[in-house]
Amino acid sequence: MVGSALPDAAETVRSDFDERFAVMRPRLLAIGTSLAGPDAAEDIVQDTYLRGRSKIGQLRDPSAFDAWLARIAVNACYNHHRGLRRFVSDFSAFENRGSNTEARDAGLRELIERLPARDRTVVVLHYGHGYGLDEIANFLDLTHTNVRSVVHRARRRLAAQWEEAHA
Repeated sequence: MVGSALPDAAETVRSDFDERFAVMRPRLLAIGTSLAGPDAAEDIVQDTYLRGRSKIGQLRDPSAFDAWLARIAVNACYNHHRGLRRFVSDFSAFENRGSNTEARDAGLRELIERLPARDRTVVVLHYGHGYGLDEIANFLDLTHTNVRSVVHRARRRLAAQWEEAHA
């Protein structure tokens, strides 16, 4: 049968996932809001969707779909907090103790926004969202070594710019 419009098994699984995810979305949004705050909730839901959809083949018991997705969302919230703590601790040496926190955060954010696009992307994914270097390498089609070098170079550049701005 040439030109048959019958969906293959993978397409059926993806379609079923999308339908079931749409039903769970409000609950996942509530989980993200309660654990990571309203500003991060949409990102948590998107991360949950991407991770769940890519790992749907690992779900052994289809009746556990809701609990499985909720667990992915909770883990995404934990990763969000872990990333924020790591980001703050890695850059805590750059704090200017004489100014308020909001001004320090704005200054660091401005320095990060001045980084070249690739460096900024890697820094935000790694420190802001908690992705590992291997995951980032996979996302951006780079090698692990390249991503590690970008992070190292960006941190040095940020440190130098921070020192220069607060000297």
